[in-house]
Amino acid sequence: MVDVSKYIERAESDLKRRNWDAAITQFEQILKIDPDCPEARTGVRQASLRKLEKRYPSTIELALLNLPVKTLLLLARVSRAKAWECGLLESALKRDPRSAAMNHRLGALLMDQQHMRGAEAAFQLATEADGTAIESLKLLGGLYAARREHSKAIDCFERALRINPRDQEAGRMHKNLAAEGAIRSGGFEQAKSARELAKSERQLKETERSQRIVRTADDIEIALQELGEELQANPNEARLLLRRVVLLQQKQDYAGAEAACQALLQREATHPEGLERLGEIRLRRFELDLRAADEEAKRGEDGAEDRLRRLKREHRAFRLQEARRRVEVHPTDMAARFRLGRALLDEGQHDESIEQFQQAVRDPKLKIATLQMLGRAFAAKGILDLAIKQLVEATGMIAGMTDLKKELLYELAELQQRQGDRATAAITFKQIYEADIAYRDVGQRIAALAS
Repeated sequence: MVDVSKYIERAESDLKRRNWDAAITQFEQILKIDPDCPEARTGVRQASLRKLEKRYPSTIELALLNLPVKTLLLLARVSRAKAWECGLLESALKRDPRSAAMNHRLGALLMDQQHMRGAEAAFQLATEADGTAIESLKLLGGLYAARREHSKAIDCFERALRINPRDQEAGRMHKNLAAEGAIRSGGFEQAKSARELAKSERQLKETERSQRIVRTADDIEIALQELGEELQANPNEARLLLRRVVLLQQKQDYAGAEAACQALLQREATHPEGLERLGEIRLRRFELDLRAADEEAKRGEDGAEDRLRRLKREHRAFRLQEARRRVEVHPTDMAARFRLGRALLDEGQHDESIEQFQQAVRDPKLKIATLQMLGRAFAAKGILDLAIKQLVEATGMIAGMTDLKKELLYELAELQQRQGDRATAAITFKQIYEADIAYRDVGQRIAALAS
């Protein structure tokens, strides 16, 4: 196989220079040399997405653009010309890189041609484009399993089961992988005596219990009972204490889960997952307390309004504290930075919130939401031209008139009106009105601007 590392370096250099067309061409040349190169396959899709980030084609535009290719794809499938079909799919994906269906089909074709690394990249792209792409997740999990990457494979099948807990194939594969991992860690292959084998069998059962996906209330109660017996023998074992936290969270016993988490952290103060879980549990408890206080306030109960205000204040303070902690622990996690930015924005700390959003916006998955938040942060500082710029970019990334696009356009029109550009604000409101006459008070806003 030809070494394509130098070609990949050139293509990635073009990506950094934002020379999208050159990067796409370079990556395509690499795929001609090595169709199984995952870096090139992912690179083509990344460059195509970046090229289209200012304005992604609408559904109608994509249908028209890909009509000739789809006709040829049908012919290629009928004639079973797999290499030709792959080429056609690559061509169509340059125009519609977010298509989970086409990425999935490409992955299946590459598997048929024994290009397993290329197939892996295609299935990963399909799952990124559509978080519910269960068939892509299962095939991706199978590829990881074939390479003995058990943790990645188990993660894929767990994600598939979260989408459809009744999926028998995903459930069977998850159970088999958990058992195989237990055998490998438990020492079946190295057992030299009946005593060692018995120990391995016990470890197998323990591992299967610890990795089992619990779905029903009865499952949780059984698992907690079994776990209680193990904790009596090993009361300070971190793995068992963490398992108890997880089960109590699933049971929605958040007070018990918090107490269990505290027990874990008393044993190991810096346990990373214990700290993460504690933050999640406390935030969830705040949400439930706020909901209860809000209901009490609506019923007019004595002191409910004061309690609600206090809880809101405490919730905001804790959310900000937890968001800061997570960014400190995971500085490259852009989702954590996004959450910190929102918490800072809610507290009126606009400059610091903008700093966090300006980093989070680099993540393509978060880009639209982050641009919206940046718009709000700049607007809060009174920098309306920059706020408008963010929202214009965000709306341009959404094909069709979705609910999110209506929300963004409404905010954009309000900013244009604040800026004194009544004519442009009216045009923006009319974009919403044309698609949804009943959206909020958009009809009244247009009438007010016309008067």
